[in-house]
Amino acid sequence: MGAITDANIISSIRAAPSLRNWLKAASNNEGAGTFSSQWKVAGNPPAGANPPLFSAGSGYVPTEATTGAYPFNNAAVDGDNRLLKFDVTAALAGLMIVYDRLWACSGFGTVITTLQSVTTPGTLPTGRDPDNGLDVEPWLEVYTAPGATAATWTLTGTDALGNTGRTWTYAHPANAETVGQMVPFTPGGGSPAAVLGIRQVTGFQCSGTSGTAGDVGVTLLRRLTQGGVVAPSIGDTLDALRTGLPKVFNDACVAMMMQCTTNPNGVFMGQLLIGEGV
Repeated sequence: MGAITDANIISSIRAAPSLRNWLKAASNNEGAGTFSSQWKVAGNPPAGANPPLFSAGSGYVPTEATTGAYPFNNAAVDGDNRLLKFDVTAALAGLMIVYDRLWACSGFGTVITTLQSVTTPGTLPTGRDPDNGLDVEPWLEVYTAPGATAATWTLTGTDALGNTGRTWTYAHPANAETVGQMVPFTPGGGSPAAVLGIRQVTGFQCSGTSGTAGDVGVTLLRRLTQGGVVAPSIGDTLDALRTGLPKVFNDACVAMMMQCTTNPNGVFMGQLLIGEGV
């Protein structure tokens, strides 16, 4: 097996497994401009579960075998698999993002104002972070809705340059996030990261109580591609060139989220084609 090149894209598509469908029910969100996770939404692939509590000490790295992940066949040579096609449509306009869930935890309390430290956070999975964390993004994921008292939520970790004690922040507004909502952390706080990339999550802290206890987690992800639904039920198909032929590393936990233009209804559906170079 060889890497996919301009000369053998067609051969790679022919040799790839058949297109595999994905079909998800609607999930609630906060409306226009917010991100809705598909991880725990019923459909195909089936709903995933909450990741381990931040105090679990292990199990933070999901894989292709984790319930909720999009199924594909590992390549004979790791890194030869590429995303060859992405088809998306939905009952609302928005941007669908396909990504690899590299690391995830849950259980951070939003009424606790002391530092909540991750037990044995570990490192990014070997082989699935080719840029040593530089292209890895930290996102907040909501598992139980918090209260509506504004606060700054600070993530602490190690950035892609290996600097420890770096901080990223999210301004929790005076309204409660919705279960299933995802929010990007951005560099900020006392020791803002030099780069957007991140290698390790070590802690989480709220500047004030949210009023009602929530359960939020952190998901480290590597984006693969993204495609738009320009209008309700009018989607898009990205061929091999438009996907950018991103590498899908062996055991990747492929999942999706959508940046919505309104509260979702109906279903989200499409196809993915992941294949190996020939």
